[in-house]
Amino acid sequence: MNFWLILITLLLYFYTVTCTFFTAQIAAVKGRRKRWGWLGLLLGIFGFAIVCFVPNAKGVTGETNPIKAAFGRLKKISPIAVWILVAGVVVVVGGTFLATNLNLYLENRSHEKELIQTEEEVDYLTPSKVNGKVAGIFCGDGANFAVTEAGDLYGWGQVGLSALDESGKVFQNVKKVCAAGDTIYLLATDGILYARGNNANSLIPGQSAAYVESFVKVEGDVKDMALSETAGAILKNSGNLYVVGVNTYGQLGRNAERVADTNTKLASNVSKVVVTGRSLYYLTADGSVYGVGSNAYGQFGLGNKEVQAAPVKINQGCSDIAAGEDFTLVLKTDGSVWSAGNNSFGQLGRQPVEKLPVYEEGETPPVPAPAPAGSFGQLELAEVTKIEAHGRTAFALKGTEVYGWGHNHLGQLGEGSGNASLPILIHKKAAALAAGDNCTLILTEEGKLLGAGDGRNYQLGARNDGKGFGEIAEVVS
Repeated sequence: MNFWLILITLLLYFYTVTCTFFTAQIAAVKGRRKRWGWLGLLLGIFGFAIVCFVPNAKGVTGETNPIKAAFGRLKKISPIAVWILVAGVVVVVGGTFLATNLNLYLENRSHEKELIQTEEEVDYLTPSKVNGKVAGIFCGDGANFAVTEAGDLYGWGQVGLSALDESGKVFQNVKKVCAAGDTIYLLATDGILYARGNNANSLIPGQSAAYVESFVKVEGDVKDMALSETAGAILKNSGNLYVVGVNTYGQLGRNAERVADTNTKLASNVSKVVVTGRSLYYLTADGSVYGVGSNAYGQFGLGNKEVQAAPVKINQGCSDIAAGEDFTLVLKTDGSVWSAGNNSFGQLGRQPVEKLPVYEEGETPPVPAPAPAGSFGQLELAEVTKIEAHGRTAFALKGTEVYGWGHNHLGQLGEGSGNASLPILIHKKAAALAAGDNCTLILTEEGKLLGAGDGRNYQLGARNDGKGFGEIAEVVS
């Protein structure tokens, strides 16, 4: 009998503590601390009364009045009853202390969350107007940018910069901006490159700190730059290309693990450079395209998947290049577009060989002809003037028409949410376009600034829901 009495009493102890524990949680969630607090107190008193007064004077048998048994015959209380009484007090007091601290902890967590949300809201920029004609548009990770002809920089989303005035501009005298993760490159109109943000991967030359709070001068006489979360590229007016960052996949073309010095020259006579997370590409003045780094999906079009630790020529006769995550696009001088690499989301813009129809001997083969895996194949596009790619999505500008294909899970192609394995027309009157990981910007012929895709960080403006191309901000020129 003593065994069962002890077992039942222990179960009552756990019941009391459990009630107090969940009462504190409910109080924190519901925000009704007084009401739920009183309920918890009553439950605690109820449990305390049960575990302390049910045992009678002998602990098992005797008078049935628990109060009289507890207080009227203290001298005759059995050791079992004393143990139960002491344990009950300890457990209930401990449970109450636990509940109090738990409630305080939940309140602090809730307060910290509110502070974090407030700070993040401050970091979100959503200017409703752009004062001046837009000269360039740029996409970053969680942020988008527009630069006016006067050099004023506007940003939307998690820009990491504060507005200079009521107009919402965040910087002046800017020519171009690149953003990857928490790192930002700014190219000024006088050719000076500035940088700030995360420097854990040695993306900001001359800086040893893991995070650079304010913009610092990196280099002068800069023509262009490119940036990913692992590597940065600086193209000088002389055509010399310099690289910085980490060399995990050999994308810096050096033996060193890290290269954080702009004196590290990779190539010369370069006209354009593109950097991804694992590979680097550049276009030379004679139309040759070179790649270095990861080739795991055959994105270099060499017919193999071997890492290229030194720049290798992958195409020629080209006027533009673009690259996303493990795939490459080149624009030939005749206006044709060719692609190579990963096609898991249709980002190559062409059907793989195994899905193409079989033609009998003598029949006219499809144009373009199928390409073997790991090599460049031609898309069914002609007279293209510019190409763009980011993540697993690609675009081509054909005059004023914009075509897109590949990954479309957030509607970055401007319609629907399904992937497009072949190019589809997404806009008819575009002057410029910019591709981000999950969103797309278009500058129309009329000077309007449009965006589609991921707008969770307000990178498409406060009014734009990302469902189809909508206006990000009013452009007042």
